[in-house]
Amino acid sequence: MKLRLGRPGKIALEVLLLALLVFLFVRVLDFKQLASYVKLITPRVLLGILGFQAAILVIQTFQWGLILREAGIWRGPWLTFWARTSGFSLTYLTPSMYFGGEPVRASLYKDPSMSYQRVYATIALDKYIELAGKLPCIIVGFAFLVYFAHTGTALVIVAGSIIFVFLGFFVFLIVKLFGSETFIVNFFKRFLRPLARVRPRLAIRILKPLREFAKDVRTIIRRRRIFYLSMTAGVAVAVIEVLQTLYILAVLGHASLPNSFVIFSTVVIQGLIGLLPGNIGGMEGTHLFIFNLLWIGSTPSLIYTLILRIGQMTMVLLGVLNIIRWRIAKARERGADRNRTDA
Repeated sequence: MKLRLGRPGKIALEVLLLALLVFLFVRVLDFKQLASYVKLITPRVLLGILGFQAAILVIQTFQWGLILREAGIWRGPWLTFWARTSGFSLTYLTPSMYFGGEPVRASLYKDPSMSYQRVYATIALDKYIELAGKLPCIIVGFAFLVYFAHTGTALVIVAGSIIFVFLGFFVFLIVKLFGSETFIVNFFKRFLRPLARVRPRLAIRILKPLREFAKDVRTIIRRRRIFYLSMTAGVAVAVIEVLQTLYILAVLGHASLPNSFVIFSTVVIQGLIGLLPGNIGGMEGTHLFIFNLLWIGSTPSLIYTLILRIGQMTMVLLGVLNIIRWRIAKARERGADRNRTDA
């Protein structure tokens, strides 16, 4: 009989694994070595990691801005940056570190002159480009992993399968988006067939905005030069993330570009399937495993994760503060509208 875990069961399993991870860290860490590594976390190092994080968000803002311009809803770099940063902060706090903040990003960016379907179309393309842009670095990382690990056929098959699945999915999707005008609508129609049999009117109501969304996607990607330029920006973000990894490894005295590709690629794949907010435990466990596989050690893996978390959480804090500011401004607008109505 196949055992299926519900959401609470999966979270309980992740918490159990997190507790096991803490136990492993306590057992394997050399606390004298840990103290010496902690001293490496200086203000200059943190300033460097914040520079990498800021560069990533700036290029991602440029990437999304290209799509927004093509969609005809560009509202300037400042608003785009803060909407992108706020979306990132909510995404980071969800179990998967790549999905979840899109509704917040759309709400912060939208104004009355534009539809949610068009804003979501730009975000969907931006998200596709963000993930597809990581593929070249992921492929290089897994190639280095197979080369350095020397574990034989099993790892080659696993790594090759992961690369094949991701590469095949992204190639299939882009071919369909460019080649078929009805791909998105037909895709969702298949999922709505059971609902259409029971609640046909509801299915039609759901399908109508999806048609508008698909039309907006087709309109945006019509100019392939903009799409390819956005994809180049996505690849540039992945390269900066690899260089960020190299920077932290250099701080720890373990600089290696091949190892940077390996660490980046494995953490990206693991981040897609996290179960706890912020990928707590998942990132730490992946770093612990891969650092030992690469003969770097357990203590550097913990300090590496700590430095990376500090940089990322700083950007998350900025995004959350912007969301709070936006909510306060909206509340004041509603209060002012109420006062004018009463008057």
